[in-house]
Amino acid sequence: MTARPQGAPWRSADFRLVVAGQTVTQLGTDVTTIAFPLIAVLLLDATPWQLGALVAVQNGAFLLLGVPAGVWLDRRRLRPVLIATDLVRCAALVTVTVAAALSRLTLPLLMTMAAVMAVMRVVFDIGHQSYLPRLLDRKDLLRGNCTVEVVRSSGQVAGPSLGGWLTQLVGATNTLLVDAVSFLVSAACLARIRVREPTPAPTGRADTVHQAREGLSFVLANPVLRAIAATGALSNLLFTAATALIILFLVDTVGFSPGTAGMLMSAAPAAALLGAATAARLARRVGSARIIWLSLAVTSPCNLLVPLTGRGWAATLFVAGFLGSGMGQVIYGITQITYRQSTVPARLQCRVNASMRFLVMGALPLGGLLGGALGGLLGVRPTLFLIGVGLTLTPIPLLLSPLRHARDVDDLPPQPKALLAAASTSPAATTAPARRRAGAAGRGSGTTCRPRYPVRVGPRRADRGRPPRRRRP
Repeated sequence: MTARPQGAPWRSADFRLVVAGQTVTQLGTDVTTIAFPLIAVLLLDATPWQLGALVAVQNGAFLLLGVPAGVWLDRRRLRPVLIATDLVRCAALVTVTVAAALSRLTLPLLMTMAAVMAVMRVVFDIGHQSYLPRLLDRKDLLRGNCTVEVVRSSGQVAGPSLGGWLTQLVGATNTLLVDAVSFLVSAACLARIRVREPTPAPTGRADTVHQAREGLSFVLANPVLRAIAATGALSNLLFTAATALIILFLVDTVGFSPGTAGMLMSAAPAAALLGAATAARLARRVGSARIIWLSLAVTSPCNLLVPLTGRGWAATLFVAGFLGSGMGQVIYGITQITYRQSTVPARLQCRVNASMRFLVMGALPLGGLLGGALGGLLGVRPTLFLIGVGLTLTPIPLLLSPLRHARDVDDLPPQPKALLAAASTSPAATTAPARRRAGAAGRGSGTTCRPRYPVRVGPRRADRGRPPRRRRP
């Protein structure tokens, strides 16, 4: 593998290429997220139910394919896969554009291309998160992740508005053509990276289910990863429940206009940018392990300010609550991802990342149902108070983990020996030649557990004490 440059991440030309590719990819992805529903409404007269199905297709791939995608990626070099996902997404967008130009675009075709885009995004996101440790030294991972998060947050800020503006200027389908070019640019940036990846170790014929279970078992057996997964799942469940009620709360309960409600909601991406810009500095000052739990313990109570929102000066409580909690969530996300990248064995990176995303994001569909049910039962404002209390308590699993007793990640206790042994000597990692040698030892007896004749380890009892006999020439 090519030596990685020392020092700040930006000194690496390969890292700059990754960031450039991620920038255009993230922007194109966020533009497409709004362009597809606009095409469904403007060109295909989609009903609300059909729009809901389209959004579900765009966001449901991770629950179905996240873990198998992690297993598949661990068997391959990542850079060619990332390039392929960009090219496939480009082809999908061109297909929609050409079909619309020929008046052949239908809702099933649009949903099929949306499904292709969603699957490629799952593969790209898992692979990209696991590719960064192969470009940067461990000490540079935190700053590298901060840069990637700034790119992601910027895309969330600019993507929807850019998508709407391009749709109005050049048309909905032509907007997708612009997005297709962005994926080509990303593929070109990735193709220029010079760092060579090592060839993945052969995994033999171990089945996908076993390898997926291996990644999930690694997460559940590690007390820090287990606490991070529990905290992330609870946070996503409650945040999604609150998101389902926020617009209703601002417009109906408080009485803001839709425009004012939109301006207040823009505090979320601003908080993400602020958190990404300060995460590395805070981690150096507070400690790379301590900041993981401290970021949530300090900022989660800000969620209790949201239900106190009112007209006039009380509107600032909503902004303060969103900024505080959002900033803490981003700092927590960056630092816990850096912990995973620096401690998980390379051969398990993709599977562990996919398992973590499955556990953390699996709560998203339930969150909306929970928020709607509690809002109808208790009322919107009391439900937001209850959710705020729950979010304040989400750092408890982190406080009960070894993170509370360590300042930096290097101060944490080492991985359990059994866990590392399972990661390095699992059946999936056993090579075919080793298995053939093991099988040859027992050939002829009908079993591979022992050879046909007993193996003599030492001299026979009758020969003990005698000088060894000379062998005849």
